[in-house]
Amino acid sequence: MLRLVQIVFAALVVLSTALALEEQKLTPEQRGRYDRLTHELIAPCCWREPIAIHRSQEALQMLDEVEKLVAEGRSEEEIRNIYVARYGPRILADPPGVSKYWLYVLPFSLLTWFMVAAVFRLRSLVKRTAPEHSSAPPELLAQIRKETENCFEWNEYEAKIRRKSDDTTT
Repeated sequence: MLRLVQIVFAALVVLSTALALEEQKLTPEQRGRYDRLTHELIAPCCWREPIAIHRSQEALQMLDEVEKLVAEGRSEEEIRNIYVARYGPRILADPPGVSKYWLYVLPFSLLTWFMVAAVFRLRSLVKRTAPEHSSAPPELLAQIRKETENCFEWNEYEAKIRRKSDDTTT
């Protein structure tokens, strides 16, 4: 009797192993679809990681379901639709209609806009504060020169102006 129980137990182990291997046999094409889907579906327990990475009970259950659906021959779109119907579009890592490009374009466009605004603001400040050469009457300029004749900085400034005017005339 013990021998018979051992034979039946061994047969059940071999049979269950064969069935488990049979269920898990996916062709390379099916394995690629399975990998893509498991990286596209988010674990519904915490909504943070794809089910391929997350190891919660729900994620492991979803992995088994996806494997069975792929083995049955369902398309990726059908499988996605099953999970979207069950959990909503949040289950997808890349929900349809959501564009990620604005995350890249927006910072650069704002930076460009602020730089242009800063340039225009600085130009207006410089125009307001910059003295015009023709605005001061010649008598006032002569009086200032006379009062500051001994000032070293003024003499240096005049020398620079003379050099510039000499360079432009030649």
